[in-house]
Amino acid sequence: MKRIDLRTLMFVQAVVAFFIPVYYHLMVVYKLNSTAPVWIAIILLAVVSWLKKNSDVMDEYAKKTIQIADAVCFRAALIFMGIILFPFLLLDGTSPYLTGYLLTDGIFILVLIRAVVFYRIDKNGME
Repeated sequence: MKRIDLRTLMFVQAVVAFFIPVYYHLMVVYKLNSTAPVWIAIILLAVVSWLKKNSDVMDEYAKKTIQIADAVCFRAALIFMGIILFPFLLLDGTSPYLTGYLLTDGIFILVLIRAVVFYRIDKNGME
């Protein structure tokens, strides 16, 4: 069986994370009360887990690259969630839907940033 490289795995995780805001949008707009999205999420998580199991073995360089990508995303999460999103939770009259959209889109953006940072460092090297 062909091994999956880590770059591909990062972008597969970003595609799966894209479904978080899509799911939220469907729940808000169409007021769906189905359990089908939960089963779809379980299947997607199982696929990602299987892909992780069949991905290339991480060497020291890949571990360091992932640590750097995670550190960048952590800083971005602190800025986004702490400075931008948290005040929306404290303000009166703020739409809960707006806060939900910001949160779900923020999760997707953070996973996408992680994938892009990992790709750039892996492609160009740590300079």
